[in-house]
Amino acid sequence: MVADGTGEQVERAEQVEHRVEPTIASSRRLALLHDVLLFCVAFTGGALFYALVRLLSEDDPALWGIGLSDELVLSGLVAGELFVLWNNGLRQGLRGHSVGKHRVGLRVVDPGSGRPVGPWRGLLRGLVVAVLLDLAFAAVPIGVPTVLRRATPESWHVGGAAYVALLLLLVPLLLPLGRDVADLLSRSRVVRASGADATTDQTHLRALVVLDVVGVLGVLVLAILYIGFYGSLLGHVPPLW
Repeated sequence: MVADGTGEQVERAEQVEHRVEPTIASSRRLALLHDVLLFCVAFTGGALFYALVRLLSEDDPALWGIGLSDELVLSGLVAGELFVLWNNGLRQGLRGHSVGKHRVGLRVVDPGSGRPVGPWRGLLRGLVVAVLLDLAFAAVPIGVPTVLRRATPESWHVGGAAYVALLLLLVPLLLPLGRDVADLLSRSRVVRASGADATTDQTHLRALVVLDVVGVLGVLVLAILYIGFYGSLLGHVPPLW
């Protein structure tokens, strides 16, 4: 009996030894996916709000015109980027994680104290992500009406900035650099979370899955409309200068 017990213990030890824990880099990619899905929810909500306002304010609204208007996409982007400021900025600064990072068990902390970076550094982090995201959308070859394109003079619109933003967003995801631009500017580091509140509980996870589906469906519908109408423009990428 002792030998059997010892054998079970050895087998369990071997299982633990061969269990591969996900790296922080791979967990960050998964967290980003979850946050992108929630961005889609915010985008869908902003676009729907604009569509409803147009429908209620016009006597004879043209549904096709509303569905293909630049303002519909712009409203979605504004809502999505405000969500980024809260989720990847203020929430991370105060609680130490975005919704996506909480789902995979990651925290954003000050390297020295190990505590959340606070609201101001958190907002700086969120602002960096929102600006890079807005610039990156300008690289989509159908002339997406981004927030910065609408809020700045035409002479400021440099196509090369879109590609730089894409690189700054994608390179840390593809290469194991450890820290991205937002980490460096806000002086923060992403670490593995621990404790009872390290990950999202099951009740909230089920609600988040429903939101993910709603967001993806909303963005797919809008994308199909846009690609169907502006398909002839695909391939006309923004110039570098």
